[in-house]
Amino acid sequence: MKKINTNYATAILHALLLVCVLGSTGFSQDLPAQIDLIKKQLIKKDDIIAGRFPEYTINGKWHYSEGLNWFAGFTGGELWYLFELTGEQELKKRALAHADKLTAHADSDFTHDVGFIFQPSCIKAYQITGEKKYREAAIKAAEMLTRRFNSKGEFIRAWGKLSSPAQAGVMIIDSMMNIELLFWAAEETGDKKFYDIAYKHATTVMNQNVRSDGSSYHLIEFDPATGKVLDKRTKQAYRKESTWGRGQAWGIYGFANAYRRTGDEKFLYTSKELANFYISRLQDDHLSNWDLNLSGPGIKRDASAAAIAASGLFLLSEQVKTDDLKEKYQSYAEKITKSLLKKCLYTTSTREIEEGILIHQVLQHNRGKGVDESNPAGDYYFVEAVKKLHDRLK
Repeated sequence: MKKINTNYATAILHALLLVCVLGSTGFSQDLPAQIDLIKKQLIKKDDIIAGRFPEYTINGKWHYSEGLNWFAGFTGGELWYLFELTGEQELKKRALAHADKLTAHADSDFTHDVGFIFQPSCIKAYQITGEKKYREAAIKAAEMLTRRFNSKGEFIRAWGKLSSPAQAGVMIIDSMMNIELLFWAAEETGDKKFYDIAYKHATTVMNQNVRSDGSSYHLIEFDPATGKVLDKRTKQAYRKESTWGRGQAWGIYGFANAYRRTGDEKFLYTSKELANFYISRLQDDHLSNWDLNLSGPGIKRDASAAAIAASGLFLLSEQVKTDDLKEKYQSYAEKITKSLLKKCLYTTSTREIEEGILIHQVLQHNRGKGVDESNPAGDYYFVEAVKKLHDRLK
């Protein structure tokens, strides 16, 4: 008699559970079963990483960086969302442990990703607890981000220590997510410099990264001394003129948020153009390939791009002015989120080990890192999209 693969059997049982919950007659009015599964895996993940900084999984197991990385705020952010969904104090306790650890990194000067690090963790901790130390850390991080602003080109430098001239002229579309830290700091402190830098940077990204057909470049290189554009290229897409899926999703979300913060119609228009291009490249399962210009058998889906796009589309649906556009973007956000729950939740895996929450993500396809694996960004925005779906179905 053949030995039964228990992991495979468990995956089948979970899949049957999801079929029952997702049902042919329509989606459940709430998501208790899925949320419970996510919560259990999140607690397990938090125990496994034990204060370390995960980057991506290899064969389902987390690989860690030696120090702080751009993902550092996401696990704490997931814990905050699950705390809001369940009210369980253990989740709050765990989230605060992440925020407490990150306060020591508020003066980091090697990356623009302080928004990703402090928005989900310390700002959320401050909003929920009112403790000033979290506010102080986030404002300090925002101050550091302003120091990365190049006034000649009106852009925020993506990478490298401020003392190093290497990569001083590089701006990437991911930055549209980090400027929320500046918008928040402007509102919190009353200091207009934060707003002005965020606004100018968003305008530069709109003018330089977004193509006329609504697709996008990953990376723009400026001459840091003059602000002149030297090149438009990618480190993530298949080729220079194609469109990296996750970058497009960052743009959808980031420009919708820029409109929410500024009321400037050009940002709303840009978010819609990016969204329409992304939607046009969705596959039959409402997920997207890692590069939106690639299609056909064997091309990897990127669940992280789908999760970010879904959450961004939920936000965009709240900003548009007409009922038909609201329905359009909300409908696609819901379809994408439901597809992720059905096809990419860790419970659907047949591998021996899955330490992440969302599988079938692509971190860096061109370097072979985190391909068809999990990473903290995808996990976080997936949890965020699920929470938004839950809140709409209450």
